[in-house]
Amino acid sequence: MYTDRVNPSHTEYVQRINRTMDYIDRHLHEPLPLETLAGVAAFSKYHFHRIFYAHVGETPGQYVQRLRVEKAAVLVAAHRDRSITDIAYSVGFRDVAAFSRAFRLAHGVSPSAYRTRRRNLSTTDRKNGTATHTGADYTAGMSTSPMKPMPASSVAIVDKPEMTVAYVRHTGPYFGDELLFQRLFSTLYTWAQPRDLIRRGETEEIVVYHDDPDSVAPEKLRISCGIFVPAETEVSGEIGKMTIPAGRYADARFEVDATQFGAAWQWVYGVWLPESGYQPDDRLCYERYLDSEPDATIDGTTGRRFVVDICVPITPL
Repeated sequence: MYTDRVNPSHTEYVQRINRTMDYIDRHLHEPLPLETLAGVAAFSKYHFHRIFYAHVGETPGQYVQRLRVEKAAVLVAAHRDRSITDIAYSVGFRDVAAFSRAFRLAHGVSPSAYRTRRRNLSTTDRKNGTATHTGADYTAGMSTSPMKPMPASSVAIVDKPEMTVAYVRHTGPYFGDELLFQRLFSTLYTWAQPRDLIRRGETEEIVVYHDDPDSVAPEKLRISCGIFVPAETEVSGEIGKMTIPAGRYADARFEVDATQFGAAWQWVYGVWLPESGYQPDDRLCYERYLDSEPDATIDGTTGRRFVVDICVPITPL
């Protein structure tokens, strides 16, 4: 599916993804947890999911399920003496009801109805003297098309010291919700200003993403909105404190609106990283903003543009 390019680090990424896809092909009938696939690719679990999606256009789970349904469709049509349950288990499904739902999503009909339709088509083909095709004929619905990557204006490789962050955490959906982020930072600033922790035009805001949004249900996603503070800062109540480990980071700068963050992340993981000679390590990635309006209030308006650095911890390939 992928071909080598001149850049050796890009080739390394391609090899790892191809190796993972080969492994999936060989073990499609077995459980394929994310941890196993990340290990095959030699990426951390946290970053592998995003890298795979950036390269393939599907999450690992979507890719595996599509291949399983595709193989099942061939077996359902070609092996009419085999039960639907036996076929479901043979391609790696552990629940027949889940298999039937996935099959219907891909083909618009149940496996049994698909078998009947293929049998009828086969009969018609024979009567017409044409060849019968029994391969998978899945349609849209299983995969997610990746958004067009949005290039950064610049990328810097930075060695950063250990940093302490005071934060407010949110669990639940957050995509494109500008007012949610305003509320979280408003809560944080209300706490920080009396403690003399805010410097207009200098304070750096960060948003830490603790979960992969492609593999965790929206209602379980966790984010932390924070500011950098002295290590000895005391916190309490809904204000927490955590440490961002020291190390090397890639800082990719973008100017985006609330709908373009995904395209920016897609570019970092799908375009820049494979060409960079680096891979992400196990530390958390985050977004960093220079705060120029620490006294801004929630006024219900949206549509702002943001200058943001997407900061990804990296290590050499």
